[in-house]
Amino acid sequence: MRERDLEAIEYKKFLSLLSDYTHNDLTKKVILNLKPFDRLEKLHKEIKKTQELFSLFIYKGYLPLTEYPDITEAIKVAVIEDSILSPKELFDIASFLKVVKEVKNFIDLNQVDTLKEIYQNLTPLKELEKIITDSIDSSYSVKDSASTDLARIRKEIKEVEKHINSLLENILNKTSYEEAIQEKIITLRRERFVIPVKYNYVNKIKGIIQDRSSSGNTVYVEPFEVVPLNNKLSDLKLQEQIEIRKILKFLTDLVRSKIDFIRKSFDAILEFDVLQVKVRYAKEYNCIFPKEDENLRLYNAKHPIFLMKSKTFYPIDIILENKKGLIITGSNTGGKTVALKTAGLLSLLYKTAIPIPVDDHSTVKVFDEVFIDIGDYQSIEENLSTFSYHVQNIKEILQLTSKNSLILLDELIPGTDPDFASALGIGILDYIKSKGSFVIASTHLKKVKMYALQSDYYRVASVGFDKETLQPTYKIHYDTVGESMAFYIAEKLGLPNEILQTAKKYVDEDILRFQDLASEFSKMINQYEHKLREIETLQKSLQEEKEKYEKLVQQLEKDRKEKWKESLKDIQKYIESVKEEGYEILRQVKEEKSGSKLERFIKTKKLELEELKKEEVKEEFKEGDIVRLKGKTQKGTIISIREDRANVDFGGLKVWVELSKLEKVNEEKKEEKKSFVVVSKPSVKVMPSINLIGKTKEEAIKELEKYIDNIILQGLTTFKIIHGYGTGVLRKAVREYLDRLPYKVRYEDAPYHEGGMGATIVYLENH
Repeated sequence: MRERDLEAIEYKKFLSLLSDYTHNDLTKKVILNLKPFDRLEKLHKEIKKTQELFSLFIYKGYLPLTEYPDITEAIKVAVIEDSILSPKELFDIASFLKVVKEVKNFIDLNQVDTLKEIYQNLTPLKELEKIITDSIDSSYSVKDSASTDLARIRKEIKEVEKHINSLLENILNKTSYEEAIQEKIITLRRERFVIPVKYNYVNKIKGIIQDRSSSGNTVYVEPFEVVPLNNKLSDLKLQEQIEIRKILKFLTDLVRSKIDFIRKSFDAILEFDVLQVKVRYAKEYNCIFPKEDENLRLYNAKHPIFLMKSKTFYPIDIILENKKGLIITGSNTGGKTVALKTAGLLSLLYKTAIPIPVDDHSTVKVFDEVFIDIGDYQSIEENLSTFSYHVQNIKEILQLTSKNSLILLDELIPGTDPDFASALGIGILDYIKSKGSFVIASTHLKKVKMYALQSDYYRVASVGFDKETLQPTYKIHYDTVGESMAFYIAEKLGLPNEILQTAKKYVDEDILRFQDLASEFSKMINQYEHKLREIETLQKSLQEEKEKYEKLVQQLEKDRKEKWKESLKDIQKYIESVKEEGYEILRQVKEEKSGSKLERFIKTKKLELEELKKEEVKEEFKEGDIVRLKGKTQKGTIISIREDRANVDFGGLKVWVELSKLEKVNEEKKEEKKSFVVVSKPSVKVMPSINLIGKTKEEAIKELEKYIDNIILQGLTTFKIIHGYGTGVLRKAVREYLDRLPYKVRYEDAPYHEGGMGATIVYLENH
């Protein structure tokens, strides 16, 4: 591709906007240097990678690549024998290895194919990451724990510094030195601890002068008492630097031993990052990779830069099929240029493996080259006129073009007499036909329009124009020749009618007749397109209704299956309860030596099971419903519902009951309200006591709540709660809970032989 063509089509401008999706300068640099692929094999592979990453995004979201450090320079340093990486470079490598680990864990190999090649180059190196992060902190300082020697040295440094500070503070606080001290502070000069002394009293404090203030009024003295300690401190600081260097050397050697893995991982992460930029762009602007074809059909194509910069766009259909050339006509208001640039830019983006904003039934032609001649350009440097520049540019294009090239010509041959421009334009179009290249050209020249209308190689089209706003609609009308809007625009802009009438006298009658026909034809096209839009709107509405219906059917089917699942769960629960009751009956049968009770049990349960199996859908309950337990007469009111259980008020007693055990009551006759009635026995046999020892307060209260519900359903009025002595916390919590019950309860300590204060006897009373 010629650089001038990439510039003119605004390819680089698009890449600059796309690079804003990156999180680091390196990825940004790669994006800015993208170029269209020369080989189809590489293009298709890159497209496949992008599509796979988009599928992975749909499945799991974006790769965890928000930010990662650029370790390019660190890698270059590490490969050099005996080199030493800085703490920051080492920490960046560890941070990068963490990203490698997260990305590798994120990717599901079952969801990818072509991406496996990149995935296999990811090597997390968890041990190396841990060794580095155990040695260097996020502020790029070597940790004390990096080595035992470093920890020892730093401990000694702190002790010596503490000793020095203590000595200097004593000097500062001596009353005999008070007038000599400039300020009671301890500071550093030339890596030595010193105190500020007034210049006039410099001889009062014996020591070494290490520095002097800019004004000369203060000297910084190192008292002789701390000189040996400062010397020792300097030696320790030197030892510290030597030890840090040894640690950094050790860590760098470790990195060097794994440098090939690190380099491959870095290249892989960078490639994933570039692919993810394309995915983010595709997701935000609904971009796709259309199918490839010998014909170019870009439906509802949007110019990417319009789309990204202003969020406004003008969807157009760009179609090159059956005929390899398209001549676009219309008023000189920018619509034709936008069409050419859109066709060129989208073709180049696809060839760069960047998804494009078109409808999914579009097809794309992969061109070898895309050439463009555009705009009112004048080369000052080469001292060429507009006309000369365009002729030279077109000459170069015609020399380079092939049967698989796309040529874009904006305003064919501008800058010269229209008659000569028409003749040259037709000659150029004829030459392109002989070369067999694809071409989209715009023109307002009548003779070129007539040539295209009669050609078997070229198809004509026009760009729509809004007569109210005097702006192009950008919509392309195929097989129509755009009318000249010169007189209309001039009139709208207020040019005197006298001038317009005079001007029309100088226009050839054939041209005016042609213009009138074009205008009539344009009106017919507009009417047709209006009807077409109505049909499309109706079709869209019907499609939406169809989708709603299909979703409703799917939801109903889903609900039906869910209800069946719930019914099945109820049956399974019921079977389990039957098993437990059955075991109890068998035990009693063995004790009583009688089978009559077992026979009655089996017969009853068979009938109950048959009834349960017949229930296809659970009965719906709501708060306020009058209900009773199945097979019982006592009525209650549902207070609240939680999942598959209801809190029912049976004459003042509130009990949690499974919904499957309830049935609605049509309350026609009011019955006398009973204050306390035994309603049913649950499937699980309740013992006359509950042991809460060893449980937390919360666990105990939760279990006690269920237990009391079962006690009431059993018809029992007295039971024992065993809570133990302990600290008394559980005993207190139990009794506070009993006090909060909505019905009358009496309780007392158990008799001594039944547990005494370690148990509570509870009495449920009628009220």
